[in-house]
Formats: sequence, structure tokens, C-alpha cells
Amino acid sequence: MKINFNKFIIALAPMAGITDFAFRKICADFGADMVVSEMISVKALEHNSKTSQKMLREESKSLRAVQLFGHEKESLIKVISSDILKDFDIIDFNCGCPAPKIVKNNDGSAMMRDIGKTREIISALVKFSNRPVSVKFRLGIDGDINYIEFGKMCEQAGVSFITLHARTREQGYAGAVDKTAYKKLVESVRIPVFWSGDIKTKDDVEYARSIGCAGVMIGRNAIGNPEIFSILKEINPPYSKKDAVKTHLELLKSYYKTERTLVSYFKKHLMWYVKSTNNATLLKQQILQYTTLEQIESLIAQM
Repeated sequence: MKINFNKFIIALAPMAGITDFAFRKICADFGADMVVSEMISVKALEHNSKTSQKMLREESKSLRAVQLFGHEKESLIKVISSDILKDFDIIDFNCGCPAPKIVKNNDGSAMMRDIGKTREIISALVKFSNRPVSVKFRLGIDGDINYIEFGKMCEQAGVSFITLHARTREQGYAGAVDKTAYKKLVESVRIPVFWSGDIKTKDDVEYARSIGCAGVMIGRNAIGNPEIFSILKEINPPYSKKDAVKTHLELLKSYYKTERTLVSYFKKHLMWYVKSTNNATLLKQQILQYTTLEQIESLIAQM
């Protein structure tokens, strides 16, 4: 399929432990033009991990991207050549995750250390994929600010678009993004560039558009706040935040086999959903003590 880049795209960024299929669907309902899955291990999919396979569930009606990570070319080819990713429109390759356990295994941001080797992997990904490929990366790693070179490599390898998170691996998510980097990257490549990092307001979106970005990815500012997509696109939300929370929980009931695992997982989402309420601190303290679905559903009913 071809992506229509004549339309500025406002997307939900991939976030581990957050962008589950239910949250992706809700964000799409609220106006996200594209949603990206949690980061999924290619090796885990290759070895038929049931947990990783469950993460491939997809129900949103927007553009759907699956984010993969891994550094072994043959494993990547095997996975993308199968039909396991059939429900997704785009394959997004992670070269930006700063988590120590990911980088230690030569994945995520570590892929920026050897551009030549990474070119081989991305070229294979493009060659064997039957859908558009995108790559997400950072300013650099280990003091080497090489995002321009990395972006040009991605273009030469044939990817459809690239996403820059303008912090270094060492910065993680601290400090402000380098806003000048996005413009420099846009001017250095011919393929579309997405802005990831610190997008909060309509003005942020308009600035990204003004410098030539093809879209933005909303990450942390969408957590517990799916309505941000309706706000940024200036459209009416499809339903209330309370209904969004109820929908999220109901969808996850078919995903988790036991009440215990569902409650344990959903409590963090519930704390994010109530973060903007007047008594958020008290509610979060209560939520931490919850052990049953009845408690969660009782709180939602009172929202």
C-alpha cells in the first residue's frame, strides 16, 4: 500500500507497556491517523512466543504499524516473510530505544553505532517486506551525533519514511528535544520525516508542519489522554473520557485470562486516566490498593 503524505499525519507513537491494542483502537477513534504497536522482539516472534504473538492483535481503523526490534538479519527476514504481521499496514523498525537492556543486546539505539551493518539489515527488511517500512532513531549514541548520516542511509536503503526523536540515547527522555535537528534532517533527505518528542499543542504541530515534517508522533502526552488527538485535529471526540476508560477495560477483558493479571496491568492505565482530576493524588493511592475488577469498575462509574 501507499501512504498518503499529502495529508499531515498525527500518529500515536509506540510505547512499551502502554500502546496495547485497546489503547491503539481508542486513540484511532479519537482521531490518530496512524497507531504504532508496542516494540516487539523479532527473535520472540521467530520462536513463536505466545506473549509476543498476542501483542499483534489489532482492531483500530487507522493506519496500523507494528514496531519491531532486533539485529539478526535472518531472523528478521523469516518473520517479515511470514503472514504473522498480516494485520499491519506498515513495519516500523526500532533504532532508537534507549533502554539499557535493549542497547546491551545491540538493539534499539545501539543500531546507530554501525551504520554499515544496520544498512544491510534495513535493506533486507525493505527487500523482503510486502509493505512500507519506516525507521525510528535518535540524534546519536556514545557522543556520536550521526542522525543525518543515519537518515540518509535509511533513504538509500529504500524506507518509506523516517522518524526522529531528537534526543541522544544518553539523554533518554530527559531535557528538551533539539528542535533544530528536525529541520536539518528534513533538508538532508527526500523521504518524509516524522517528528517525535515533546508534541503537546496545536502550535507544536503547526511548527513541525512549517519546517516540512510529514507528521508527528505523540507519545507520553497521549498516555491517559487519548483526547489529545481530537484536540490537535480540532474535531469532536467520538465519546467521553469515561467511555474511553470503560472501552479500554472491556477490550482487555478478552485479552487477559485472569482477573488478577488484568487488574495488575490496568491499574497503571487507570492512574494515568485520573491524573488530570482534582483529587488525582488520593485516587492514585486508592488505585494502588485495588485487587478486583469490581473496585476498578466502581471507580470508573464515579468518573
